[in-house]
Amino acid sequence: MEISLKLPAIVSVITALLCASSVLAAVPHTQWTNSLAPKGPRGAELTLARRGLAQYQILIPKDATTQESKAAADLSDWLRQITSASFAVVKESGATAPEGRFISIGKTRLLRESGLPAARAKLGDEGYAVDEKDRNLFLLGGATRGPINAVYAFLEEDLGCRWYSRFSQTLPSSTTLKVRPVKRRYVPALDIRDPYYWEAFDGGWSLRNRTNAPDAKVPMEWGGHKRYALFVHTFGMLVPPAKYFEEHPDYFSEHNGKRDTGQLCFSSPGAIAAATETTKRILKDNPDAQIISVSQNDSVPCCECEKCKAAAAAEGSYSGPLLQFVNAVAADVEKDFPKVTVSTLAYLDTAVPPKTVRPRRNVAIQLCTDVSAWPEPFLTIEETEAFQARMKAWAAMGARIHVWDYTVNFSHYPGPMPNWQVVTDSIRFFVKHNAAGVMLQGNYQTPGTADGFMRTWVWAKQLWDPSRDTQSLMKDFVYGYYGKAAPAIWEYQELLWNLWEKEHQGKLKTPQGGIRYPMSLFDDAFLRAAKDCFQRAARAGGDAETLRRVEEAELQILYAYVSREAESGKPSDPAGFREALDRFEKIGRRIRMTHTREGAPDFEEWMTKMRALAGP
Repeated sequence: MEISLKLPAIVSVITALLCASSVLAAVPHTQWTNSLAPKGPRGAELTLARRGLAQYQILIPKDATTQESKAAADLSDWLRQITSASFAVVKESGATAPEGRFISIGKTRLLRESGLPAARAKLGDEGYAVDEKDRNLFLLGGATRGPINAVYAFLEEDLGCRWYSRFSQTLPSSTTLKVRPVKRRYVPALDIRDPYYWEAFDGGWSLRNRTNAPDAKVPMEWGGHKRYALFVHTFGMLVPPAKYFEEHPDYFSEHNGKRDTGQLCFSSPGAIAAATETTKRILKDNPDAQIISVSQNDSVPCCECEKCKAAAAAEGSYSGPLLQFVNAVAADVEKDFPKVTVSTLAYLDTAVPPKTVRPRRNVAIQLCTDVSAWPEPFLTIEETEAFQARMKAWAAMGARIHVWDYTVNFSHYPGPMPNWQVVTDSIRFFVKHNAAGVMLQGNYQTPGTADGFMRTWVWAKQLWDPSRDTQSLMKDFVYGYYGKAAPAIWEYQELLWNLWEKEHQGKLKTPQGGIRYPMSLFDDAFLRAAKDCFQRAARAGGDAETLRRVEEAELQILYAYVSREAESGKPSDPAGFREALDRFEKIGRRIRMTHTREGAPDFEEWMTKMRALAGP
């Protein structure tokens, strides 16, 4: 049988990589459409398989890299799962051309001899190209994960394959497979693409969805991921107080006339020397590291000694003396580790750029959005002043910027977060203003984030290509992941979307506690409408796997209702409160939730507190 790739027949095969047992397949909705379909004229029609027999072989260079070999093996495996055909992977041999048609992976001799523009394309580390000549397909990429990215771009964009979550794969199914690929080249603007959520901390998911987060471990032989030797708030590790404070209190910060261990003294030559020595030792022990953070400790004011205060006053910000400190470390590091980037935080007291000091060429500024995302999490960057002014100023001085953005309610991980429009706007603003990397900090501690799998999937696509439309991506996910339940789930997503559109400059503008806002944000009308959506979704689901996914999505509404009632001090409907709490506990334990908020594990404590409130 043949299929149309505009609206493919889809089957979903779930591989529960981290679960004790496998789960059933869920079939996407018939109205699912491919939001990732490449733009541009389609090429010649290629019949990759006919009636379960492969019509192409997969060709790799004679001296193929491990990335090219991985790309070819993955393509062969996924095409086999789609068509039931065996696609042979063969290495080039001398000057002999292969018999029959082929899919060339990487820098093959036939690519070099093809005369195609793609053969001369500059694709950096992770960029890719798709080209075609004489009905032979060429998939190639940059120096690290480029060939693998080319394969997954072809599978996702041209064929409609999906890896929405770390537990799922969604593939077209046909023994005869035809495709008209779009010739294209693409190099991502961002070197770091990090949706910092538990749902994204899986190397396989990261590889397929083209993120390169430090916490999603992709093996080096497959192109690797961004590797930190140390990651943020590192002063206490670089100059340990237990080792230095007693004999060298001048290495450390001064507050109210006394030295303490809260921060380092930016003006102390001894502190610079000690931090440099430790930094170089750590890098020597981590030869694969690309970045090391030399950055201030969290939530402690900077040093107020006479020299540091004078330097900060002269530069208009504590970023001045901090950068002088970091530049001194980086200058020494560069001698022995010329390819390593020294990263430092622009955060709280150091977020405003200095007047005259400039970061060295091997220094990156990790600019945090605390001034906007904390007090006004539902306003776009264009609707605020402080952060955009800071980023524009860092960009104007030519700084290499890695943005740290905040995208979740840190007091209520499972609670709904109506900020799709905000995050999309932010990603585009970051890229426009010189960002080389973006981390979207969310719930990094536990399963159970509201819409966690959808948030990480959609944002992975936008970190790769910020021009992608948010609602099109969301609809791709909802209709591809929730099957027959999708229309009702989409209605719920529209509720959230419309809540932001209606209220973000009103009651959403300055919620109590900023990014740690209470669940009273969601009124009775919203919760009633949301509950109705999930009840209809559960009835429409039709199979166990779809019902499981619907229940996990419903977790956010159950949590919002229970928490809001708890905030009032007494449930208005004790029976309804207990019923919602029972459902929340059942689903939360099934997915092994450990946290409801940032910090130490608190799920058991939270349940105990809610049970006491529910009464007998």
